[in-house]
Amino acid sequence: MDELAYIIVNGPLAIVNILVNLFFAFCLFCPPRGREGLKQPVKLLLGFLVFCTTIFLVSLITVECVWLLTYSEEIQYVDMLVLFTAFTSMSTSVWLNFFYYTQIVPAQRALFIWVKRNIKIIIYWGLFVDRIFFLFDLAVNTSLVYCFKDVEGNDNITYTSTNDTVSGSTDGLYYTVLVCFYCKVIYMFFCLCVMVGSSWVTVCYLYRHMKSMKESGSTFSSPRLHSQMRVTITGILQGILYFLCALWIFISFFSINFSMVFNYTFFNTVISLYMFGTTVNLGIGQSVFRQRAADIWLKAQQAARSLKLCG
Repeated sequence: MDELAYIIVNGPLAIVNILVNLFFAFCLFCPPRGREGLKQPVKLLLGFLVFCTTIFLVSLITVECVWLLTYSEEIQYVDMLVLFTAFTSMSTSVWLNFFYYTQIVPAQRALFIWVKRNIKIIIYWGLFVDRIFFLFDLAVNTSLVYCFKDVEGNDNITYTSTNDTVSGSTDGLYYTVLVCFYCKVIYMFFCLCVMVGSSWVTVCYLYRHMKSMKESGSTFSSPRLHSQMRVTITGILQGILYFLCALWIFISFFSINFSMVFNYTFFNTVISLYMFGTTVNLGIGQSVFRQRAADIWLKAQQAARSLKLCG
């Protein structure tokens, strides 16, 4: 993908996505009067998703603008921020899907009963460890890039014991980055298993539940059932998005010809499409966003009628 095609695809997509996520942020932090707001940890998880998506898109636009205007290599640092927000967004969607799984599927075994009772604490600690790990990964990658640029930029190198120390510290950073890379791959694979497993178990439970309701002659008009079905469907769609995006990242990371086949334009476009799919999923699956959009649309129609009558 060349630069022009990259901008044509990602530019409008990023702008629309940013506007929608700003609306989501408004819905989360400015709930309408008289209506109960979201409870924790859903509000925290949605807030992280909206925040990560917005920062990702702003960083992506910044990278393109800086590169087109200056062709500066400093965009590597912003590029690492792009990857950081992408990974945190993907892991947050897994935690959200897992939370809904614990709320829909009844726990029968002792371990799952304990998990369901302590789900808030588990998610809080999981998010904390998750963010610390990705922040550490961001820090060591940034330090390694800085060290290599510092060494390459120094043309007057004399080989002394100081240079050996610098080389040793650079090697240490390199191996730290390598360990973080493999830990990141293992963690993403674990998240993929959790996403697929929780979605599959939820689908099986709802299928059995609806089958028993049909046999007993019960109706399917329960708002709770409709809500569970909607959350399950959006969870499945998010799982498919996560699987495709994670598969692309795995192939990109492990491909020998990464620089020739999977250049950054393809890589960032795939992540951008994943973020857009996540945004659409949130708009469909979360009632707080749908209701607020419906309220604004209703007020806009009333205002239009009022202006028409006045005219």
